[in-house]
Amino acid sequence: MGWILYASFYKRMIKKWAPYLLLLALLVVALIVKYNRDGEIGLDAEAFGYQDKQVRTDLDVFRDPEAKYFFTQHARCRMKCRSITQKEVKEIVRKAKVNYKKSDLQASRGPKYAMEGYTSRDKQHLRVIVAPKQKHLSIVTVIDLDKEWECSDCK
Repeated sequence: MGWILYASFYKRMIKKWAPYLLLLALLVVALIVKYNRDGEIGLDAEAFGYQDKQVRTDLDVFRDPEAKYFFTQHARCRMKCRSITQKEVKEIVRKAKVNYKKSDLQASRGPKYAMEGYTSRDKQHLRVIVAPKQKHLSIVTVIDLDKEWECSDCK
């Protein structure tokens, strides 16, 4: 008889707390989804331990050492003004650290990725806007995140 009362007590507890536990589980899932969507998580194959060349991610195009780069006139002007070399831009792009908050993946002329990082030469904190095209990576603009530069010649 004692176990019946014990089982009845747990049934009432489960019925009472089940909605709260369900809401808590949904909140945790929502936070995980939001962090993965808004954070700088990206699709980093190395972070997940993928060594097989068959496994590719959306960001592999940026890591390709054979990739061709096209620098727009605007990007070249900004680089000259901010003392940034093509080598430094390629370094940032190859690291493939995407800031999805600053990226425009739904742009009408194709996605634009905001790649961010520090240069190895002088530790400039850069954001490089890259638009992957079929035959090359188009560098749209280059921004120094730590210093405001006066670039009056650039449009």
